[in-house]
Amino acid sequence: MQPGITDLFGVNSTFLGTPKVLEIPLSSLPALTSANPTPLELYAAIISFAHTWINANTDASVMASSDLVISSPVTRNGIPKTQFQFSERFYGTYSAPIFDPNAV
Repeated sequence: MQPGITDLFGVNSTFLGTPKVLEIPLSSLPALTSANPTPLELYAAIISFAHTWINANTDASVMASSDLVISSPVTRNGIPKTQFQFSERFYGTYSAPIFDPNAV
C-alpha cells in the first residue's frame, strides 16, 4: 500500500491539487512541542512522522525506506550536540542501467 497524505503528514492533513497546496495542522505532528515552531522544527517533525509510518509499513508495495541514526555527542560549532540523521530512499520501477560514455 502506498502512503496517503494523512499517513505521512497526520490525520487532518489535506492536499488540494489546484493550486497545489498541502495543509498540515500543527496538531497532526505530535513531535512538535512548541505552539509557534520554527521552520526547521516543522521540517524535523514532518520527517519524523513520515519515518515512523514508512518503518511500520515495510511491505513490497511501499516504494520507500527510512533509517534513523542517532549520534551523541557530536560537535557542531564547538558545542556538543546530539545528531539525528534520517536517510530516506525512494524506489522506482527497475530498468537496467546503460553505460553511455558520451554522457560522462
